[in-house]
Amino acid sequence: MSETSDQPCEPQWLRALRLARSAKRCGARTRRRGTPCESPAMRGKVRCRIHGGLSPGAPRGQRNGRYVTGYFSKEATEERRNLRKMLRQMRRALDEL
Repeated sequence: MSETSDQPCEPQWLRALRLARSAKRCGARTRRRGTPCESPAMRGKVRCRIHGGLSPGAPRGQRNGRYVTGYFSKEATEERRNLRKMLRQMRRALDEL
């Protein structure tokens, strides 16, 4: 015997509307007012479809028109970061002596 409820079923559109209202909001700020964007963020993203939620970003490497080499490349920046970290560790070791 199945239990039936006296309550009518909730329409599908009402359920979808409630889910849309409870969605996480985009973190971008508007230029004119400076308030956060009120659009819902894309699933698994921080931004809405307008502010880059759909875009996977620029291509990596030489396929990107603004390919960076030299001082500001990712590898050079990482190397400088590691060197600073090693210097801090060496200074701490000298201070302990």
